[in-house]
Amino acid sequence: MNREDKINELGLMGEKVVINYLSSLGYIIEQSIDKYDSEKDLLSNNKKIEVKTQVPFIKEKALTFKPNQLRKCQNVEELYFVTVPSSTYSYKWSGWIFKVDPKSFKHRTYRTRDGRDMILVNIEQEAVTPVHKIKDEYVKELIKYSVSGY
Repeated sequence: MNREDKINELGLMGEKVVINYLSSLGYIIEQSIDKYDSEKDLLSNNKKIEVKTQVPFIKEKALTFKPNQLRKCQNVEELYFVTVPSSTYSYKWSGWIFKVDPKSFKHRTYRTRDGRDMILVNIEQEAVTPVHKIKDEYVKELIKYSVSGY
């Protein structure tokens, strides 16, 4: 499996983790049929939901996404991040689902050493709330598809 396939699979798995969590709360979830849907990943009671799955940017204590995803993340009703543990560093917020207020999260731009721009969302801010510790068996599956240090 190449890097892009792993990234896609990890994203789908993160969506499943959030679907299972929201279903346990009584949500009825509809997945987007279009994997390139520019508005949402999931739908529940006509609410658009976006899910991002990743190893957190531990050094910056942040969640990240590409700049071209900013509009999508700000225009949904619910935004979730699924954090995958790093193979290199232990971090207290790895293996969690975070709910992020899409209308009020504060973010900044960061340029990597190789020149890529990223949007960083500090984990420790009022708009970011840890809502659920992910089951160990889910974490093990997520780690299989991580491309950050594995």
